[in-house]
Amino acid sequence: MHVNLKVIARMAGVSTATVSRVINNKAVGNMKRETFERIKKIIEATDYRPDALAAGLRRGSTNLIGVILPDTVNPYYAQLGSFIGREAFRHGFLTLVCNSAAETAREKDYVKHLISQRVAGILLCSTGLPAKELEPLLLAKSRVILLDEDVEDFDGNAVIGDDYLGGWKGADYLHSLGHSEILVIIGPEKLNSVRNRLRGFCDFKDKRTGGCDLDLVVSGDFTIESSYRELSAALGKGLKATAVFAFNDLMAIGAIKALMDKGYRVPQDMSVLGYDNIFIDELMNPKITTVATPLDLLAEKAVRLIVEGADRKGEKLLLEPKILVRDSCQARRKEP
Repeated sequence: MHVNLKVIARMAGVSTATVSRVINNKAVGNMKRETFERIKKIIEATDYRPDALAAGLRRGSTNLIGVILPDTVNPYYAQLGSFIGREAFRHGFLTLVCNSAAETAREKDYVKHLISQRVAGILLCSTGLPAKELEPLLLAKSRVILLDEDVEDFDGNAVIGDDYLGGWKGADYLHSLGHSEILVIIGPEKLNSVRNRLRGFCDFKDKRTGGCDLDLVVSGDFTIESSYRELSAALGKGLKATAVFAFNDLMAIGAIKALMDKGYRVPQDMSVLGYDNIFIDELMNPKITTVATPLDLLAEKAVRLIVEGADRKGEKLLLEPKILVRDSCQARRKEP
């Protein structure tokens, strides 16, 4: 038999309201002690658990947080989802993770579906959904917060890494090692994060070295295969760079493989800098030096915006990335 509030009330010979008072620790007033104890024993004996979803629907929202990620297989997003789940659980919330496969139409549909499920909030890592399509969703009870990826002209909340600063720091770090000719492998140009990283990189080059050579900028798609292909092609054309700056760690892995397949040593012959700090970096040989946005802090601040429930429309939290130095970069060798 399915045990619900009505069954408990019938077994105890009381009203459902009385059972509800016991469950919610509001057994005050004229409730007799023996009545309270009888109800508690029945609850324990039947192992009754309140229907949290039904209760949430009655309140207008649940203890669920919707998370929309572009690729849950990608180690970066898998790690981010894990941090979000851990932080949400710490606050008594559960996460419902959706994989948009980097399709904006699916992102929009997922947002609508999650709102219909009365989730407490939605963390959206968008891959290009226009602000004009996001704005109407802000009128819903569920709070839509941009995560990790900014959307131009979006008037809602966002918690993202400072990608401009990350691009600047990457250029600065390689410059400090003596590298002036740097091949940059960017990701999809429709993403604000990619454009901001490239802008930060080029602004540093313009200010410190007199110019950013766009001929040394090639487009990847954040996959190992794309960077392997692009770097192999560049090497075949006589690439003169002494370092590679890949805009995510998967592409850094692809770059290292392409170099090694062509007989180059990393970092002795060419340095490789990544971006993201995925767990695979520590397993590579050489271990990958990378620009790291603190994903644990990203998750903490994003979940807190939902848990606290305060109206912070238009607040954008930028988290500072750091260079994590490992083994894939070294000072440029001086010419004899």
